[in-house]
Amino acid sequence: MMTLIKIGAQNNTSSNNIRSEINLDVQDPGIKIWLVDPTYTQQQISSESMPSAVGGIATFTEKHIKLKHPIRIFKYPEKLAMALENEIPDVIGFSNYMWNSELSLALARRIKEYAADTIVVMGGPNYPVVESEQETFLRKHPEIDFHIKGEGEVAFANLIAELIRSSMKKSNLKSELPSVHYIRSDGIAQITSSIERIKDLTEIPSPYLEGKMDEFFDGKLQPVIQTTRGCPFACTFCVEGMSYYTKIYRNKQEKTQSELHYIGSKMQEVKNKGGRNDLWLVDSNFGMYNEDLETCKSIAECQTKYNWPEYIQCDTGKNNKPRVLSAARLVKGAMRLSGSVQTLDSDVLKNIKRSNISGDSLMQLAVEAAEIDADSRSEIILGLPGESLKSHFQTIDTVIDARFNHVNTYQLMMLPGTEIDSPETRQEFDMKTRFRILPRCFGYYDVLGKQIVAAEIEEVCVSTNTLSFEDYVKCRKMHLLIHIYHNDGLFNTALEFIKFLKLSPYGWLELLFEEKMIGAVKELFEKYEQDTRQELWLNRDELVQNIQNPGVVDSYISGDLGYNLLFVHKAIAMSRFIPDLKKFAKITLEKLLSRNEINSVENLDFLNDALNYDACCISNIFENIEKTPTADMKYDIQKFISEKNKKLEELRFKKPTKISFAMNESQQDILRRSLKLYGSTDLGVSRILTKVFVKKILRTGSTSDDLQKPDIQIKNSADWPYC
Repeated sequence: MMTLIKIGAQNNTSSNNIRSEINLDVQDPGIKIWLVDPTYTQQQISSESMPSAVGGIATFTEKHIKLKHPIRIFKYPEKLAMALENEIPDVIGFSNYMWNSELSLALARRIKEYAADTIVVMGGPNYPVVESEQETFLRKHPEIDFHIKGEGEVAFANLIAELIRSSMKKSNLKSELPSVHYIRSDGIAQITSSIERIKDLTEIPSPYLEGKMDEFFDGKLQPVIQTTRGCPFACTFCVEGMSYYTKIYRNKQEKTQSELHYIGSKMQEVKNKGGRNDLWLVDSNFGMYNEDLETCKSIAECQTKYNWPEYIQCDTGKNNKPRVLSAARLVKGAMRLSGSVQTLDSDVLKNIKRSNISGDSLMQLAVEAAEIDADSRSEIILGLPGESLKSHFQTIDTVIDARFNHVNTYQLMMLPGTEIDSPETRQEFDMKTRFRILPRCFGYYDVLGKQIVAAEIEEVCVSTNTLSFEDYVKCRKMHLLIHIYHNDGLFNTALEFIKFLKLSPYGWLELLFEEKMIGAVKELFEKYEQDTRQELWLNRDELVQNIQNPGVVDSYISGDLGYNLLFVHKAIAMSRFIPDLKKFAKITLEKLLSRNEINSVENLDFLNDALNYDACCISNIFENIEKTPTADMKYDIQKFISEKNKKLEELRFKKPTKISFAMNESQQDILRRSLKLYGSTDLGVSRILTKVFVKKILRTGSTSDDLQKPDIQIKNSADWPYC
């Protein structure tokens, strides 16, 4: 019986769909198909997600084409290289993301050099949106036989069927295949319209339930599931902002539930062996829909049954915050609530097509998250069209005062396939860009007797007609101050004291920004500014060439170059400069109190205790974790934090009291697993800072009497999240 798949080619210039049917009834001659979602591994694993996307393409193809050989999946370049020594596939497909594009291309080139008849297919979002640029990309990369635009499952299956009919010869292809782009044998570019999207994601057999992901439960990689595809918002800086992705399609709940329980049983074994214990939900707006609550109920079942996941990485819904909060309540604090603010300037919001996202709703999220003791984060992008230093700082001010306890700051990346990357947008806002190497995304590998060298390059906006480059550098300085003095609760007591005094936390950050820095803090920020300037290259081709020079990649792998500036400098600060950070905090806070004429002896005494308390909480959390710092305190800081309406004089101990700052077993377990996975170097610690709810592993002060109480150290901390 013939197998027909109904597909549609979505015309980019019209709302009408061109309907067609593709015949997948073919006789497989025994072709071997490999799919690769490569990641760099030589410094640290750059992309830690399991290759579930290519896994879905494999299961869909196997469902509709009766193949004699199962499709093989690869993640690590070393394993791919070993497999290539034994056999060469007939078709090999590579993912094309911003974090692995150059690695995929380098692997493809080497395979084509060695075995010219092997058909190379590439697919993924890191692909131009303009037709002329798509053709340029294909001509620049002759190692690519076909590039699939948009959703890959149906398009790839169609391509395989047509190749089988064409005796595995690209030159024999007769049909135009939606979403399949290539240069024909006569030199003409075949650029077809995008294939109609799959409306019921259940049509894609789960790569987990089919066993395709079993080998990737190795303790290093993070399981990934997707319950929905698409995004109703049209943000110009995001690939999913394109009209192709505006409709929301989803998996059926039964499939999602089965996947979660399957993964949970596997991850339980992983955690017991000292591996990670997390989940990545790749939906664009998780928690915004009714069905997401059912997903969270299934996750809660897994938490009870398998003690998984402790941490959920996801982008929560940009609207419908009450439902998002309900979802967060169900998963026992494992989900960090995200307010993707980006900017609060109304003109900038119009420029990036985010006017349909409620800023007030995003701000309310932080308030309500604090009420249920949930972690909340906000995202702000530097360099958006129309943004200035003043408006950027105003957004930071509003977000911090809204009580977001973690403010993530990013630079605007010019992603291929986004509207903001268009020549028209660049010209309109006089956008100047520079190039840099993505952290951890570099390396070299021996493949088929030859060494390949690759590194991923991102293009970032560093100035516009409203933001100078020097203002860009100043904003980056503020970002590091936020990460050190605001995020993760590193100076939580000091911040709570500021709020207690009815002062603005942002006012303190502004003072930290303006104050002349001293000692090690000055050195830290001078090095950070120097690195901020030096990591940027004017010319992409020159950076590409530099990567190929002997020893350059080794410098990146060793950590001398190419690290995440924010988190590495934060790691250095936390590991080595706590006394200096405390001293600078004291200078600026005393000035803040003086400016507001509230620098009484009582307030200054309490401030001193608050800073000593915070410093002890941060002390040796990445090495010598069993060591317990102590400090003599005049005030009961614990009571201050838990009973915020207390008067300071009521919190004073009768006499100075020794406070111990121990870690409970749960915290130590989290840190040991983290350090095992990433190491205790500055680079390792910087990676941990991005993967752990840091405020949940900070030490807690206790008196000797408190230590006799069995649960004093773990109160409200039974489900501390870990990634």
